[in-house]
Amino acid sequence: MSYFFIINPNAGLRHGDIKARIERFFAGRKLRCEIEFTRAREHASELSARARLAGFRCIVAAGGDGTIRETAIPLLNTGSTLGILPCGSGNGLARNLYIPLDLDLALKGLIEWSPRKVDAGLANGRPFFIAAGTGLDAEVAHDFNSMGSRRGILPYVLHAARRLFAYRPAPVAAVVDGRRMELTAMINAVMNGVQYGGGAKVAPGAYIDDGLLDLVSIKKAPLHRLALALPSLFNGRLDRNPFYSSFRGRTIELDCGAGAWYHLDGEDFYSQDGKIKFTALPSAISVLAPKQSLPEG
Repeated sequence: MSYFFIINPNAGLRHGDIKARIERFFAGRKLRCEIEFTRAREHASELSARARLAGFRCIVAAGGDGTIRETAIPLLNTGSTLGILPCGSGNGLARNLYIPLDLDLALKGLIEWSPRKVDAGLANGRPFFIAAGTGLDAEVAHDFNSMGSRRGILPYVLHAARRLFAYRPAPVAAVVDGRRMELTAMINAVMNGVQYGGGAKVAPGAYIDDGLLDLVSIKKAPLHRLALALPSLFNGRLDRNPFYSSFRGRTIELDCGAGAWYHLDGEDFYSQDGKIKFTALPSAISVLAPKQSLPEG
């Protein structure tokens, strides 16, 4: 196996000298290994495509979910395999795949684990791998990414709290595999896996390899009720709350009205007409991950 590492240098600031740790791990091993750093948004995709054409079998993203998403895009439906060194704030894809958050254990796994096929999704033609959606979380993602905030869970929570007080849900027309419905919710999340980053289990019944997407709609509720429900977000019981509903399908279309932010794995995008079509891509990418089964619903 040959390995090409794509490191987000901002992740390196939080995890020490990642390049040196990778070099120490591969020292003495008869394995091809090269390392590059990203310099800007979308640069990871450029490096990943170049590494695949150069014949590397495993392209490894060392960073957060945004870096992983960019690295994974050129690997869709190819013979190349994605590796993950989780170095982000939330590490959503790593958590969904039970990849250890300990960097040394994740490095060791790259030479021990076998490739595993998992699904991806498309949103207006753009790939995502964990979660997408519109509403409050999309606007928070836009705030978080555009205001020059330091990274981490706490700044994200502060942005969410600020938005929550003033947020007014707008009606959204949804179509799930031909079934039409009207939703008025503060969050309409389209989930490929069980959880966002940070352990927030938004779709307890979802599977990352079932060929389907889960639309999770969360209505606005009084703050005290949301606060009481917070533990259920992390223990996998969010779906037991009265403000929660979910729908499963291969295609999900959302019409949010003119002009809407949406996010893909935490990266924010803007739809001028407010129409976003999500499509499941079954078994679209090969990932090095432990042979642990996905959580039960």
